Amino acid sequence: MAEKTEKKANIFKRMGSRIAKFWRDFRSEMKKVVWMSGTELRKNSVLVIISVIVFTLVLGLVDFSLSWAINKLGSLV
Repeated sequence: MAEKTEKKANIFKRMGSRIAKFWRDFRSEMKKVVWMSGTELRKNSVLVIISVIVFTLVLGLVDFSLSWAINKLGSLV
């Protein structure tokens, strides 16, 4: 019984072919992506900036209120 043993390709060739396949697949998938228009991007950016500003103001108000309350309680003791 003669078994035929196939020799594996060099590890660098296997890695190279996997990397090449990854980049081919990556390019193929990136062609399917639907990008936002400039107007949508601008509107969404403004929305994010306004949301961050509002959240910062609310968080600052809560922080200021709590620190004021804790200081008042501390002065009673």
